[in-house]
Amino acid sequence: MKSDVQRSLMLCAALGSGCLLADTPKDTPIGMLLSAGDTKLVRANSETALDGKPPDLLFSGDSIRTGTSPASFLFCSGKSTQVLGPASEARLETGGVKVKTGKVLSQKPANSCFLPQVVRVAVASQQHYGASMTRGDVKAPTVPRDKLPAAVIAELEPLEKEAAANPDDPSPLAGIAAVFEKATLLANAAETYSALLKKFPDAIWVKSKIFEIDQILADQIKAQESAGPGGNTYVLLMGVSKYKKPDINLQFADKDAEAFAEALTSPRGGAIPKENVLLLTNEKATTAAVRNGFTQFLKQKAGKKDTVIIMMAGHGIVESPGTKKGYVLTYDADPQDLPTTSMPMDELKQLFSEQLTRVGRVLMFVDVCRSGTIGTVTNTTINNDVSKLGESEGDLFLFLASRARELSFEGPQFGGGHGAFSYFVLKALMGDADEDKNNKVDIDELIKYVRDKVEAGTSRKQHPNEAGSFQGGQPLSDLSKPGMQLARHMKLYDSRSGEPLYLAAGAPTPVPQDAALTQRISDFEQAVQQRRLLAGEDRDAVTLLEQLRTQLTPDNFENKRNQLRVALEDRAQEILLKYLQGDQIPQTQADFVAGARDMEAARKLTPESLFLEGRQDFFQGRAMLFDKKFTDAAKLLEQSVRIDPQVGYPYNALGIAYLEQAQFDKAVPAFRDAVRRAPHWAYPLHNLALAYAETGDYSGAIRSYEQAMRLAPKVSYLPYNLGLVYQRTGRRKDAEKYYRRAMAITPDSAEPYNALGTVKASEGKRADAEKFYRQSLEKNPKLLAARNNLALLLAPQANRFAEAEQLWKQNLADVPDHLPSRLALAEAYSAANRVKDAVAQYEDVVRLKPDYVAAL
Repeated sequence: MKSDVQRSLMLCAALGSGCLLADTPKDTPIGMLLSAGDTKLVRANSETALDGKPPDLLFSGDSIRTGTSPASFLFCSGKSTQVLGPASEARLETGGVKVKTGKVLSQKPANSCFLPQVVRVAVASQQHYGASMTRGDVKAPTVPRDKLPAAVIAELEPLEKEAAANPDDPSPLAGIAAVFEKATLLANAAETYSALLKKFPDAIWVKSKIFEIDQILADQIKAQESAGPGGNTYVLLMGVSKYKKPDINLQFADKDAEAFAEALTSPRGGAIPKENVLLLTNEKATTAAVRNGFTQFLKQKAGKKDTVIIMMAGHGIVESPGTKKGYVLTYDADPQDLPTTSMPMDELKQLFSEQLTRVGRVLMFVDVCRSGTIGTVTNTTINNDVSKLGESEGDLFLFLASRARELSFEGPQFGGGHGAFSYFVLKALMGDADEDKNNKVDIDELIKYVRDKVEAGTSRKQHPNEAGSFQGGQPLSDLSKPGMQLARHMKLYDSRSGEPLYLAAGAPTPVPQDAALTQRISDFEQAVQQRRLLAGEDRDAVTLLEQLRTQLTPDNFENKRNQLRVALEDRAQEILLKYLQGDQIPQTQADFVAGARDMEAARKLTPESLFLEGRQDFFQGRAMLFDKKFTDAAKLLEQSVRIDPQVGYPYNALGIAYLEQAQFDKAVPAFRDAVRRAPHWAYPLHNLALAYAETGDYSGAIRSYEQAMRLAPKVSYLPYNLGLVYQRTGRRKDAEKYYRRAMAITPDSAEPYNALGTVKASEGKRADAEKFYRQSLEKNPKLLAARNNLALLLAPQANRFAEAEQLWKQNLADVPDHLPSRLALAEAYSAANRVKDAVAQYEDVVRLKPDYVAAL
């Protein structure tokens, strides 16, 4: 016998009612790649040419470039199948196919051309936590063929006939899935997409469709299961004052969140159980933890009869100049690359539009506009973006600290140290807003009180405002019960155990009676805290979690899974943050290998996550570059770009793969795409400058370095490399200027001193050159280039030849295949008529570098 959930889902699928897909902006493709060979695909608003892979969907503005073999594609605007000849390029537009070079070899009418609507440019972070968090054990059943509506069967029949006749053609199967979607037969659509994915396992858009549909089906199952008593309240509080980047620190945002926790767990504020409160402050409020918190309460826990309270305090920003998109800055946010390191407002909008109607009500207090400039980003305030959350359908009360163009204030004058908005919200909830003296504070009273007090307390520079659909008379606090004293020191730790009252990575587990289980839980949490996460590490969290699987309630086990997942994401995020620093911090293969392992482990906890898959591909591909496995690395990095085309870091890594192979025509577009997506990040500008310089475009290299230095004026490798460009073009004074700038930024770096020595040597200033070479070696005694350059300077002086010889021998003792030193020593021996010694060195060159023709 089928459950009520199964019956309702079947009815939903059959009738097409109440099962609409999430209101996500989607485009209708105008074509599909059917066969590719060595074809390249260039998306609109992108320069990077990616490998064409059937069944890639094609949109208006996309270009196809064939190599040595032709490519075939479906063109729905013309209802035709066309074959583009070798060495050709064509741009697809709604009105037709525009051939730029080469020609179309043939075209014939298409038997079927019904493609699904998809998100044209995917956002991987919006396809992260899906069905695994909400699905449960119940699976949505497909509707049997004989139960399908006649109209659906009529649409399916020609597509099924085409699929049977041409099993290698992906378009009929995609059309069948699209028919099921249109009829809201979502389980059938998911099954068909899965069949398509088996044939084309690299099809990212198909994975995306499966994620989307599975999530909707899981939400429907959860909605049916949560139709019981309900009435719970879940609280997510985020307050960040201390950021990983200390130059963007605030003072009191963390205190605001802590005070909200105390107020809401007091009897007056609702006596919300502490296991329903997730408090994320400072280093606990990482991007992964905040994302998990939103998803956990809006997707996993809260149902139709439950209330979710959200409070955010800290930095919010609109990237300007740049994408003009809004972000909430989490603890590990880096202004160089906000899409990669912070919480995008687009993601919150997506989550709210999908989930708000599936919970009872949401109360959201937002105070995230506390700075005018962050890094190189001029903040135009995020309030416009936040207020748009209020347009979501559902019972939402959204209270913002300030108007669209205003910043919000914090200071010790507000209760000893709070944001003005948060302080007066708390004062209101604890009783000061009870205007009608009925011992309750409702939403209308809260709004009026907070507006008046904040305006007065900030000399009318800050004006709170509200949004959303809500009933103004809803009570928020009961003044007949004990509350909190806002001005007193807020005690957030248990006086006996010293343990925090609220855990940042998930609700605390009730203390079990079993002493052995207590110890296992403690061991697990200690492993997470100490970052012993993966199997093979000492007493690792993965193994300890598996031991808890059958011993905890499902909710508590899921909390521990979330705790581990957040820790894995946080550790990998630290590697990305290091990567953002570019050459300023040496990048190691071990870092990227570790990131890939963490992402692989996290994917086992969230197998449907495209976000994690994209990051794993990036880490693996970037690690391969150290082994010079350029082809394999490029494939993985391309896949990362396909999964998350809106962020810059995979494009930058892909550009490095091309740069290492001297494929500058490919490297330059990839770096430019990285810059376009992360306009405040200096590292891809540096890489772009390297590519320009190698192609002889020195003016382009100089412009790129100048732009990079404006973004990162305290980074020394940028002026150092600009100095190299100027020296390469004979502009020695400019080279010296920028070498000295690099020395001023990092006085202990050896390379600028060595480079300045080469400038002085080229000017014939031998004493100055020797001084700088020796200063370089004082800072790094093993710098091969400095030793070699000093030896070259000394060798022509007869009385100093032995000193030069010793420097070269030191280099070769450290690195026997250091070609510049071995060749220089051979040439010096030859000049000194030490023919036998010279021949020996040349023979070593041939032995070590058999392809080096000049030594033969």
